[in-house]
Amino acid sequence: MKFGYRIVSGIIAGVLLFSGMVSAVGSTTTDSLPKDPEWKIALKKLDGFTEAPYHVPNSNTVYLQSYTLVNSATKVWDVGVVTAADKTTGKEKWSYQFYKKGTPFPMNTSKFAYSKGGSVYALVSDALGTKLHSVNSSGKSNWTIAVPEVQDVYAMNDGTLLLVNRFTRDSSGKFKVYAFNANGKKISEQSVSDMYAVVGGQYLISQIAKQGSAKLEVFGPKLNRLFTYPLPDGAVTSIDEGSWVINNGDILIRMNIPKSGNRLISLNSQGKTLWGRTIAGNASVQSIGDSYVVYENGEMSLFNSKGLIKKKNIKLDDPMHEILNTPDNKILVYSENGRSIIDPSTLELIYNYPFDQKLLNYYYAGDGYLYAISDEYQLLQYKLSKS
Repeated sequence: MKFGYRIVSGIIAGVLLFSGMVSAVGSTTTDSLPKDPEWKIALKKLDGFTEAPYHVPNSNTVYLQSYTLVNSATKVWDVGVVTAADKTTGKEKWSYQFYKKGTPFPMNTSKFAYSKGGSVYALVSDALGTKLHSVNSSGKSNWTIAVPEVQDVYAMNDGTLLLVNRFTRDSSGKFKVYAFNANGKKISEQSVSDMYAVVGGQYLISQIAKQGSAKLEVFGPKLNRLFTYPLPDGAVTSIDEGSWVINNGDILIRMNIPKSGNRLISLNSQGKTLWGRTIAGNASVQSIGDSYVVYENGEMSLFNSKGLIKKKNIKLDDPMHEILNTPDNKILVYSENGRSIIDPSTLELIYNYPFDQKLLNYYYAGDGYLYAISDEYQLLQYKLSKS
């Protein structure tokens, strides 16, 4: 979830909000932000925030990702920094810089991944290769290991780390994914298609698309192959935007099937089809915890694995409307002048907050906490009041 230059789809772990998508949720009125932020943190103007804040589960700690500039040889490089701050006061607890003195050409620091226990993982590339860093919840290094050339790290629910190389392909057009355990030991590796998704911290799904006979290969967190699912004849899907996990382990796939139209198909962890549901071609779909939401034809419907829970007429003006999942498993939609957080159990509005031209990027972190970035180097925290 990057502040400033990376827009996020609904599957991760959180929601970065940009201006430019306009809709309306029932009412056009939008609450204002609190007059003053709870706290703010300002970096040196040469430094900046790069990732949305992360609330460490079951703690009063928020992790902040930023960068700082270091000199190496004849150039200046930006290197990653993670800072742990008190969620209530913003006071710094500790800070860790992913750069060691003498490192030649620290070219890139990946976005961070976080374990449920509070460990932070980052990939750092330099002139000697790529290293994976693990930092514990006290700000101390667990370990640093050399890894193959990779660009992305994912922390899975069972503690496994998946490292993905998106740039180097073999003769068949596939690229490598590696699994490491929480102690930094390599477990396995797989070659997967460039169309893939890491969903729910539980699965890696690789989409192999051949004309009229596409199939999905589904792997567990340790890259153990669970099953292969052949799509119906002629069916098409986009797995990176149309796959979710619901009901603590079932997989939800959106696809278009000739003559049948748009469908949602639910599979269990062994690849057995559990049910199917027809949806409108312009419908928006999003998983919300154990349930999922479908918005179509002016109506928002909440489902679980057994069927419909609740539905409500809600107007969304933007034809490219999008439903997003917040870190606290609420529903987020864009409104004309701001953003709206909806309770999935009642489909009632919880929070409204405006779009502010001076604060171009917002991030709702859950439980009423909203973060804004100003001038790239200043981070502000707000506590929203319920609408």
